[in-house]
Formats: sequence, structure tokens, C-alpha cells
Amino acid sequence: MDPEKRVMKVVAEAQGILARYIEPGPRDCEQTINQLLVVLDDEAVAQAVEEMKMEKPTAEQLAELKRLSAIARVPDESEIVISKEEAEIRIRDLKDKARME
Repeated sequence: MDPEKRVMKVVAEAQGILARYIEPGPRDCEQTINQLLVVLDDEAVAQAVEEMKMEKPTAEQLAELKRLSAIARVPDESEIVISKEEAEIRIRDLKDKARME
């Protein structure tokens, strides 16, 4: 599941828990908190949030990765790069490798 869908699913579940809590009648704060923890305190959710916060690589970075991969004679990994930071690191490494070729 992609990060946006995962986060949206969890937010909807948490909203449902809170909606049940504010309905008229007896309330159990501890049970509500425990239900929220089950939904929100999840490593996959935390990772999805982190991925959503990352800046995506630019088209220029991806083009540079493809170009340098060809020069350095290594497999093109531009399609698996998920952040600007990762793209910059790979570009720097490929430039070093291309100089050695």
C-alpha cells in the first residue's frame, strides 16, 4: 500500500474511534486511548508518514542519474530513488565512478 493510502486509512480509523467516543452514553477513556494506540502506534504507519514528508527527486536529478548510470556502466536505478537526498548521494557516487571509468 502506498504511503498516502496507508496514512489516510489510519486517519479514517482514528476518526471512527473518536466518533464512537463522543457519542452520548458512557465513555471509557482508557479503552479509547488503547484503541488509538493500536491504530496509530504502528511502524508501517510511522514509515509511511516519513516517506510522505520526504521531498521527491526532481526530473533533473532523475535524468542525471540515468545519464551517469550509462557513463559509469551500472544499472539505472533512477526509478527506485525515493528522495532528493538519496538522488544527490547517488549522483555524487556515480560521478566518482564515472571518473574512474
